[in-house]
Amino acid sequence: MGKGCIVIGAAMLDIVMEIDQIPKSGTDVYAKGQSMMVGGCAYNVADILKHFGVNYTLFAPIGTGMYADFIRKELKKAGHESPVHCEDSDNGYCLCMVEADGERTFLTVPGIECHFQEEWFSALPVDSYDSVYVSGYELEGEGGDAILNFLESNQELTVYYAPGPRITYIDPEKSKRMYALHPVMHLNELEAVTSTNTDDITQAAEMLSKSTGNTVLITLGKQGVHLFEKGIHTLVPSKQATVVDTIGAGDSHIGAVIAMRTMGNSFPEAIAMANRISAKVVSVKGPVITTEEFEDAKQD
Repeated sequence: MGKGCIVIGAAMLDIVMEIDQIPKSGTDVYAKGQSMMVGGCAYNVADILKHFGVNYTLFAPIGTGMYADFIRKELKKAGHESPVHCEDSDNGYCLCMVEADGERTFLTVPGIECHFQEEWFSALPVDSYDSVYVSGYELEGEGGDAILNFLESNQELTVYYAPGPRITYIDPEKSKRMYALHPVMHLNELEAVTSTNTDDITQAAEMLSKSTGNTVLITLGKQGVHLFEKGIHTLVPSKQATVVDTIGAGDSHIGAVIAMRTMGNSFPEAIAMANRISAKVVSVKGPVITTEEFEDAKQD
């Protein structure tokens, strides 16, 4: 049994709008529905770790302002707290436009979560954890160096790295430093092929693994997950899901993988469970699931 995970990244306000399709430039469309909730990759990952009962710290800065106040209140309601509080700016928000087929498009207004500072990490009891999750959004921001400095000073931690859609925008020097930490990489098919300039998933997995010297997980939607571990390619199939929206699918997936690995499971076992959890997440509105939905997914 592992000790637990430090979840580095963002807690943001998600404003989810349901629309028929993404509007073309200059047009005017009505939204069919709108809801507001806490999201952000780190928050979504932490919520899954909480469901599994795994030790974690949500290391996401909470600022000062309208969005931060909403986030602080919602975190408390959901049983989360962050040790990082800042006076000098507000949290960001994300407008998530969900089309009729469940596809989502994000418009992100960044806030305090892009400005990680080195001194925030000093109060963290690192000895209580053996793994750390990092999202690409925060690495890309100007606080990315502070995150990398922390990781480089604590190389005993297993790094789980989800670069997300920003993978091709992250400064190559930062990517190089991250890869030198031998992270387990978790990304989707589009992110894998665009970052390696190949259309072949097998080749993409091998190229990424060569950069990191570690395991690579490429999510393939309803087909499952392509796992490349110790020179072996495996497809871990997924169950069919009814897609309401895909917000938080990748975050819940990596969260479940980390939880299962912390509990001593192999990567194929961890991914099989993660596939069930993320299938449940895409079948509900927004990025988080209830305890009841979580228990259902585990039994499936």
